[in-house]
Amino acid sequence: MKKWGRNLFGAAALALVAFVACAGTAEADVKGSDVLGEGPAAELVAQSAYQWTGVAVTPTGRIFVCYPTWENHPDFKVAELIGGTPQPILTDAPLVNVQSVVADEEGTLWLLDAAKLPGQDADPKTAKLCRVDPATGEITKTYTFTPETILPDTYLDDVRIDNGSGFAYITDSGHGGIIALDLATGEAWRALTDIPEVRANLQSIYFPHTGLFTKMAHSDGLELSKDKAELYFSALLGDCLYAVKTAALRDRDKTVAERQKAIRWVNIHNLPTDGMVLRNGYLYMGDLADEGVWEFDVEAENTNEAGTILPLKKDFRWVNSFALAPDGSIYFTTSAINYPPEQQPPYELYRLVFPKSRTER
Repeated sequence: MKKWGRNLFGAAALALVAFVACAGTAEADVKGSDVLGEGPAAELVAQSAYQWTGVAVTPTGRIFVCYPTWENHPDFKVAELIGGTPQPILTDAPLVNVQSVVADEEGTLWLLDAAKLPGQDADPKTAKLCRVDPATGEITKTYTFTPETILPDTYLDDVRIDNGSGFAYITDSGHGGIIALDLATGEAWRALTDIPEVRANLQSIYFPHTGLFTKMAHSDGLELSKDKAELYFSALLGDCLYAVKTAALRDRDKTVAERQKAIRWVNIHNLPTDGMVLRNGYLYMGDLADEGVWEFDVEAENTNEAGTILPLKKDFRWVNSFALAPDGSIYFTTSAINYPPEQQPPYELYRLVFPKSRTER
């Protein structure tokens, strides 16, 4: 694979995000990138005065974002971006700390409420996964958890929905683990926990602009394979990418040790990253330390090639979450977590536009 060099800002609530108009249509951008013979191009879509993490794009192109209840947050948790302006939704819902939003292939929106505030234990009574109908903006189903699943140091981080099997898979980046949730029965269990694969194996990340980052974070980003038979995952403070058979996660009768046998190494030279998304056989992830984006061919043999650094000619301050759009572009948020509070805003939303010549598979 080709190896590219790494390329090392109180408005009112509805004015939190300043929309950045794109020059020309998406089709024009794609053609331009293709003519130049480059990789994908990064477009700045929106900026926010408040910190966001998750982003979701529905099959009809609607964009949703979430604002975790950290140091710098608005009085709402989730919003739809319309014309670049956030329109808050679920303002009366009992949400505590929404970390992730995802949209499934059927157009349903899902919210993951970690119910853990800074300096406090997670609350198993209020931690939840919510199913939302985007047409009405209402929660149609709430899945809760038991204290056996939500430990005091649990931080529910990311989620993927498999409607075919009727399961959700959730990472716990606080304690380290993967939770399986049966969407039919509402039962959930710690399918993987207290094993090396879901724990951080690095002590720190060095950021050239901000120095050492030592806040421990375990299993974080995850993504389903195209056939939903495997779940890719990695620790934020880790350099290993794994895949586990989803059938093993769904089998509640198996022990953790038995499910551990269904894990395989995918890349032993992974980079510390947050979220991830699969597009045409490639996983796209943030290269946190170098403030970039990179791709990894999941079908390639595990060699010394860690992946391909995209030559985007921009710095992205902590690429957080990704969402695949119906036109094949990828949206991602930046949350500047490693920067001091006064240097964090604006938080940004970008869109990766790919050349039309990119091989589909």
